Amino acid sequence: MARAKRTDRTEARRRHRAEQATLAETEPGDAITAPTATAKSLTKSAPPERPGIKAAFRGAMRPLDLRGDLMATPKVLANWGFLAAIGLTVGAAALFVIAYSDAMAAIPVGTATPEQLEQVVGASTIPYFLGTMALQPPPAIGAFLIGFTAKRASWLGGLIYGIFVTIVAIIVLQTPAGRLLTGDGSADAVIVGHAAWSPVGAALFASAAAWYRRFLDLANPNRQAQQQARKAKQKPAR
Repeated sequence: MARAKRTDRTEARRRHRAEQATLAETEPGDAITAPTATAKSLTKSAPPERPGIKAAFRGAMRPLDLRGDLMATPKVLANWGFLAAIGLTVGAAALFVIAYSDAMAAIPVGTATPEQLEQVVGASTIPYFLGTMALQPPPAIGAFLIGFTAKRASWLGGLIYGIFVTIVAIIVLQTPAGRLLTGDGSADAVIVGHAAWSPVGAALFASAAAWYRRFLDLANPNRQAQQQARKAKQKPAR
């Protein structure tokens, strides 16, 4: 019986040593896994690397997707930048007409001298400044706003805006105030200039503005991350 007990104790000690050896082999693996997971989390939380200027320049370019852009026309027209450009143009044109129509109507058509035109404008220069900025081809300010805020198809938004500005300019030229835009001369040259330059020029300005915004995002990744963080905060909690 004594020999059996010693045999059992020996077997128990052997099993205990085997279990300790197994634990010793397992623990190093656990110790390595934790730093690996920590390194991965640090990698994910680390800010993105800033690309070179040339890489950002090339990366900001987008190939033309004519079919996709045309299909996105409703989104282009609903973009707040496009709507703001349209509204500002209409407002500037209306202010221009209201401010100068009465004074120009008092001067016979085709007889206004440069001094008379200066007197009409000199009474209130702000409507003239806003009107010429919005109605002279190409309409760069509105097109820049459209391009800088466009999600896609910036050129299409600029093109449509340029056509709209051409129509508004033609309407303004039919009013007495429109004579200020032609120097009290023929409106044909101004209309031709709008038809030739406003749609194309606005499309180019909008495309350049969209490229510039993408370039800024790529050249400064923190800027894009901040924009995404602001959008996340603005979303209502569900």
